[in-house]
Amino acid sequence: MKTIIVFRTGILGTWREKYTGIAAFAKTVDWQLQPVDARTLRPDFERILDFWHPDGLILDASGAPEMFAGADLNSIPTVVMNPAKAICSKSMPSVSSDSQTIAKTAISELLRLNPASLVFIEWLTPSLDWSKAKRKMAQEIAELHGLPFHVVTPTASDAIDSAHLVSSIANVLKSVPRPCGVFAVTDMIGAAAIAAADKMGARIPEDVAIVSVDDDPEICENCSPTLTSVRPDFYKLGFSAAQLLAKRMVGGCTDAESIFVPPLGIVRRASSQTLVIYDRKVRLALEEIRLKACEAISPKDIAAGFGTSRRMAEIRFKAATGMTIGEALLDRRLEAACTYLKDGKSSISAIANFCGWNSDIAFRKAFVSRYGLPPLKWRNKSVR
Repeated sequence: MKTIIVFRTGILGTWREKYTGIAAFAKTVDWQLQPVDARTLRPDFERILDFWHPDGLILDASGAPEMFAGADLNSIPTVVMNPAKAICSKSMPSVSSDSQTIAKTAISELLRLNPASLVFIEWLTPSLDWSKAKRKMAQEIAELHGLPFHVVTPTASDAIDSAHLVSSIANVLKSVPRPCGVFAVTDMIGAAAIAAADKMGARIPEDVAIVSVDDDPEICENCSPTLTSVRPDFYKLGFSAAQLLAKRMVGGCTDAESIFVPPLGIVRRASSQTLVIYDRKVRLALEEIRLKACEAISPKDIAAGFGTSRRMAEIRFKAATGMTIGEALLDRRLEAACTYLKDGKSSISAIANFCGWNSDIAFRKAFVSRYGLPPLKWRNKSVR
């Protein structure tokens, strides 16, 4: 059994999915994984390698790549996830989230609102490659559309004081033309942007629309309003890194080989929701549908929250949204199904079950009616 050390610097939510992907591949080749936390303390590489005698290394450099600076990583097969120039003097095989596609997805969401300006909020360490790549693409799109482009670059004070960061963001938002679209480089930064907009009395999304990256539900679902976020494919990132390392260990890839993993899509929440609903009961119903549609909840269950007859609930819902409660539930279930299909890890039967259908046949019928293709053919076409 070969031993592989996996060094972590990323945040816990995204790390879990990456490690799950690594572990899934490891099971296919009988690897023993040894995770090492390198977020806050530079690893003693010589001692670690001497203790474990590993056959390969996977470095997650997304959070603190400086932890690997100066390490002798050339004596053992190594693959880097989200590489940074600070890691070593020469290139090595790498797997990265596709920052360009992530930025395009986020900015496209903001452009739906016809903003008068765009704001990009960098990571607390703005020199990281993935933050710079997103900024560059966002700026190119803004210039292409003739929109003023503003950047919030966190200072050392912002990095250690969340209240200071919120004030820094608010100061920029006060000075830009509205409505403005804000692209925050992570969910944590997106949450700070929501707090900044609230502090200055701006309406979200009418005055300030916000989109972030990572789709960490613990952050996104607990913001007020909830936070729209681009969802990277962290599982595939980890799986691909392990797959590339296996190839590297038998001399099957070069130092320069790089893989870029596109995001799964965007999870739209209230921070970019363009539909303005004045009926509070309808707003609550939409939020319940977004959260519970895949739990086999029925239109009758949603209508019960109105405290009126079902017919009156349906009338109010359609007047505000242009669709019935049943249509809204179906939209949300199909949206979830498409995410699972793109992910590629679940069977059609499992997806039908996950998304609230009672049978594969009912799921396929609904899917073909909407997209014109059976789910499996749609998946094969979408992941090419």
